[in-house]
Amino acid sequence: MYSWNLRRHDVERTGDLTLYWEANGDPVSDDYYSDDTSARELWRIWRKRYPVDERAEERWGEGAVRISWFVGGEVFEPAPHAINLSDYDPETFLDTYTTPIDVATGEPIQWTRLPVEDKLWNENRADKGGFIQEATGWKPSPLQPVFWPDQLAEACGLFIPTR
Repeated sequence: MYSWNLRRHDVERTGDLTLYWEANGDPVSDDYYSDDTSARELWRIWRKRYPVDERAEERWGEGAVRISWFVGGEVFEPAPHAINLSDYDPETFLDTYTTPIDVATGEPIQWTRLPVEDKLWNENRADKGGFIQEATGWKPSPLQPVFWPDQLAEACGLFIPTR
């Protein structure tokens, strides 16, 4: 549990915070329902539609796909300290709020120790992009900037697009 203030109005907020991740193009799942389309099928659709992430590959090499990070829980804001590869420079949580303080210890937040939200795609939950974690059993480490989906696909027997 953390406590932080809104910078403009000095309004205190208290609550749990988590990190929410979004892989480039994973909102493709917005057009589907989990009871109609399996995680494996959505993986194939996603990789066919987004086989290359040029911006990530420029910096991290062939096959890299970027991950965007957000602070979730009581708020939803771009995460501070995340590498941004988008076309815009978003304001982050710390532009809007003060540094969260752990209510129990009085210590400032350690962003890399926040839990990473599970994103699922099954009969109980159909999270945006949840097909990636559901199909592979993998989710990124806090603030990890990129991943290599073809490496995961090979390990899991999933579709790999032809380059």
